[in-house]
Amino acid sequence: MMARPLPQLAVLQAFCAIADTGGFRRAAERMGLTQTAISHQISQLEGWIGGKLFERGRSGARLTPLGERLHPAIAQTLSHLEAALHQVRASVSVRSLRVAVTPEFSSQWLALRLPAFCQRYPDIEINMTVGYQRPALGDDGVDLAIWLGRAETGLVVEELLADEEYVVSSPDLSARLPRRNAIRAAPLLQYAGMRHTALDWQRWYEQITENDKGEGLADFDIGEAVRDGALFGSFADMLEACRRGEGFALVRSSLVANDIAAGRLVRCFVEVQPAAVSYNLLYLPNALQNPSASLFRNWLMSEIGRSV
Repeated sequence: MMARPLPQLAVLQAFCAIADTGGFRRAAERMGLTQTAISHQISQLEGWIGGKLFERGRSGARLTPLGERLHPAIAQTLSHLEAALHQVRASVSVRSLRVAVTPEFSSQWLALRLPAFCQRYPDIEINMTVGYQRPALGDDGVDLAIWLGRAETGLVVEELLADEEYVVSSPDLSARLPRRNAIRAAPLLQYAGMRHTALDWQRWYEQITENDKGEGLADFDIGEAVRDGALFGSFADMLEACRRGEGFALVRSSLVANDIAAGRLVRCFVEVQPAAVSYNLLYLPNALQNPSASLFRNWLMSEIGRSV
């Protein structure tokens, strides 16, 4: 009996990731993909099943009754498959690489380019850790880390991107800004993953007050404005709100280059400042003895050169 091809493994993994994390955005961060890619995969699965698997709301996504019926079987099957694959892999030589990266760099920069590396080197298995926890490098940790800021002594540190920071908004919001006191015209957005958002806004705002020619900004409290602004769970969520015209976002140039090139975001003020810290590639002195790590490092530097 002929049967329709089953859904792809990545589609089933996306389904379980959303069920486990409770949201499309959180599942995308876990899998190192864009939220759009995750949504597309679930649409494929729902089309194959013929029914809705998730209900979306302000608090995230929850399984429908149909999804609840399906989830245990898929989760158990994926678990058995993963165990079997690991058992078989233990008996053969597999080229592998462990990389740690921050959520913002993963979703806004690396996710757009990583498929090209995987296509070029299909025999290299990349295990990606996405988060803010300082990575542990070495035998029990990761091979390479893309980290924002300084590193402890004993590590090789290669600067990747010397960013600028500036304020962006949607094109529609920018077009409606008044000629004077425009900073008052919309909320200042921030996100939970960034510990120094208020300080960065303060540093940027000092440039305006230095150039203030009696235009009424002296009584504007930038700290209060940041505290009153909307707080989002991730940089990606904040940027999506900014694209919708919900306020201003203070961003690093490398993380919005594609949005600006596509016209989804615009720089709405002339003030710009060098980023206080840079994205760096960190690794132990002997890490590049792993051929996979060396190939990834060289590819990454090539992509950085092309993006500058």
